Amino acid sequence: MARAYGNPSDLETEWSDTEILAKAHDLVETFLTFLRLERPKNDILDARCLPASKSSLINAFRLVIATEPRGDVRRALSSAGYTLAQFQDRVGTRISVAPARPANVDPTHTTAANLLEEVFRQVDDDTRRLRDLLDKASSIAESRFQRRHARTPFQEDGTYTWYGHG
Repeated sequence: MARAYGNPSDLETEWSDTEILAKAHDLVETFLTFLRLERPKNDILDARCLPASKSSLINAFRLVIATEPRGDVRRALSSAGYTLAQFQDRVGTRISVAPARPANVDPTHTTAANLLEEVFRQVDDDTRRLRDLLDKASSIAESRFQRRHARTPFQEDGTYTWYGHG
């Protein structure tokens, strides 16, 4: 059993592992629906517009990926989870990212350019961190499911050989 600390009414609630996993699946599904509606593309958005806290969503993705037996589904979930890097604190209104020609850059807007550089750096750092986290979750699932389906050294009659059976 695990304790829930999501909101004040849950402070003393004890959830089973199954309930926690179900809540993680619900959070991931809510985020995927949010992505379909919001369509962030390459834009950077404020983390406050997320349907739950960014850390809760990251943890939900980690848990769902780590327990998913299908590799293609894990990869799709990881890809969706990486978009969380595009949600940053204190960004304000949506920053639409479109390539600009150097001739269009106004040197008097260095403050805005510096702010954008900082936001882009944060997104890049967050993307790397999320890739590491979600790739580790996928590795956990992969090794877990490989072990489950590995050959057993026991035959049906109960005899044992250290090298398994062919």
